[in-house]
Amino acid sequence: MPKAKYGVSKFAPESLDVRKKAKHNRFESTGTMPTTLDGISVVMSDSEKSHLYSAPESEGAEFRRLRRFGLLLSRYGLVDKNKFAKKKDIPLEIVTCAERLVATSAYEDIYGGDPTIGTVNLVPLASMLNSKDCPPSALAHALSYANTAAFPQLLELIANHDMRMDLLNVAQNYLSRSSVNYHAQRIRAYINKQGTGNTRYTNGSYQSLCDMLMRSVDSTEARKKHREQQELERQAERQRKLRGSDKYKRQSTDKLEGKRIARKGQPVLREIIPSIDGWAFALLDKMPLTLPHTGRKGRKLIPMPYGKSIKFIAREDTDPEQRVFTRKTRSKGGIVVVDCSGSMSFDESDLDRIMAATAGATVICYSSGYEPQGANMWLVAQNGRRTSRLPNFPGNNGVDGPALEYAMSLRKHNEPVVWISDTRVTGADDTCSQYLRDWCLSFCERHGAYITPNSYEAASLLTKIQQGKKPRIRKFQRAKEGYKNYV
Repeated sequence: MPKAKYGVSKFAPESLDVRKKAKHNRFESTGTMPTTLDGISVVMSDSEKSHLYSAPESEGAEFRRLRRFGLLLSRYGLVDKNKFAKKKDIPLEIVTCAERLVATSAYEDIYGGDPTIGTVNLVPLASMLNSKDCPPSALAHALSYANTAAFPQLLELIANHDMRMDLLNVAQNYLSRSSVNYHAQRIRAYINKQGTGNTRYTNGSYQSLCDMLMRSVDSTEARKKHREQQELERQAERQRKLRGSDKYKRQSTDKLEGKRIARKGQPVLREIIPSIDGWAFALLDKMPLTLPHTGRKGRKLIPMPYGKSIKFIAREDTDPEQRVFTRKTRSKGGIVVVDCSGSMSFDESDLDRIMAATAGATVICYSSGYEPQGANMWLVAQNGRRTSRLPNFPGNNGVDGPALEYAMSLRKHNEPVVWISDTRVTGADDTCSQYLRDWCLSFCERHGAYITPNSYEAASLLTKIQQGKKPRIRKFQRAKEGYKNYV
């Protein structure tokens, strides 16, 4: 009779001797059910009754595989696995999966085939593996299909790429075919022989298989928890950036300004380094400010309904609020950041309107294009002077965040900051980004910056601010699909 390693018989298990502590195998028909390996049940015997296995009696290759697999479970499974699991402190599901590995190895050795072909339904198991709270028993069940044709099919049904790779790696590292066959052959050689030594060898091999399975499950769960922890840390980091933690306080101009880029025959550009990634390469062009500012500067008197000395006595008859007293105030200036993308159509008339509304305003325009070393941010007004003409804007966004950060770094004495934009924020390669848009809106909220859709509203807003009023900051929607901005 042909022998394998450790004296394992090549014959089918029904031709072997009666198992110790068991009378004989008894087959119980269940009609056409079950139709999968998971439905095969084996009830082991004791000293009083025979053990039996339930399998379908229908004809066909799949049903024949099910009957043979059930027979193998009854021949090489543990007679009292509950006692074994309790004694070794091993979960019962792990022991059941170890028995499945032994039966699968024996099937390939004895019958020369794969018992999982046409006999498994992987959809329910894949659904459990795809769930957020995947139980360890599902991982062990999936790994019990290692080294069979069902395992690659199961991996294809798992939506999470990381979970697929984790299962594949642990199956290759802990449950290789050679390792499983080594312990399975030892079990088949000793499990049905009399003697305490044979029992010790059998239990030791089963415990080794269970340890391999538990290490595989623990490794998979550890990697999953590590990824979840990393994702939580990334989310917390994004929230800190949006919220404005100590690490992301308003930076000074010196920290934002990087190296100078000199180009032959063209103005020198200054690199602007933002606090987060995702933006286009930001280059600032400080244009020649050749024209004087058109807005009024310096102190001015504002009519008030109360005070110490009367200045505008004529207002007693002409002003409904009778604001005959005065208060001296200094113009607050302001910083205006202008989105000059194609949808905004910003030109010289818009700049004139802004300059007329505020004194000493600083105006920064931005628009990225396809020239990698070309300017995409322009300082067009500052300290009471402005440029004589605006540049030709490329028409994209790309550097919304760097422009806002640079504008905020120029802020002095709590000057008002106004962002003229439709809030259609894009990053590198002019790609729309909901995350970058949310960052810009949060940046404006935490620094008290105003957002207006055009130069008309910006001029009206700046005029009110110069008069000492405090307009309400408009809230914008975040984390929404599309651009429903003005609410």
